[in-house]
Amino acid sequence: MIGSRGAAWLLGVGLLAAGPAEAEWKAATPTVAAAAKSPEVAAALAAVEKLDAAVISNDHAAFAALLTPDLVVNNPQNSISDGGATARLNASGRISYVSYDRTLDYAGVRNGMVVLMGDELVVARPPNPAAGVPVRRRFTDLWRKDGGQWRLALRQATIVSAR
Repeated sequence: MIGSRGAAWLLGVGLLAAGPAEAEWKAATPTVAAAAKSPEVAAALAAVEKLDAAVISNDHAAFAALLTPDLVVNNPQNSISDGGATARLNASGRISYVSYDRTLDYAGVRNGMVVLMGDELVVARPPNPAAGVPVRRRFTDLWRKDGGQWRLALRQATIVSAR
């Protein structure tokens, strides 16, 4: 089986026309793996998995439900978007991926919010202008319990490289 990094590379060079979409995260260090076992971080990571699954499967309602009403994103296009704009980007296909591979360099709780920081490799699908191109980004996400559910409250993502 081809892992998401391999699938991203194959898709990027045009060798993989169709295949299973996938999303995964992994801890970069034993410290992060241990932090991921704390109840708050584990619950937020479960929400991350739901958000990733929604992006991969184009489930726009599930995606929007995992965003706080006051979400703010410093997005990879070097602009700021709020929750409504972010949900619209997802619904329009601009936030839609074939694969989403995340490595956590930090996971912890700060003032009741879960902070996740690390590296991600994504491969977008059309109509995203970067469709088929593996894009590596650095990210910082803050997850907050809202209405009894962990939701994304703040996000920063910066493109490091595109192949």
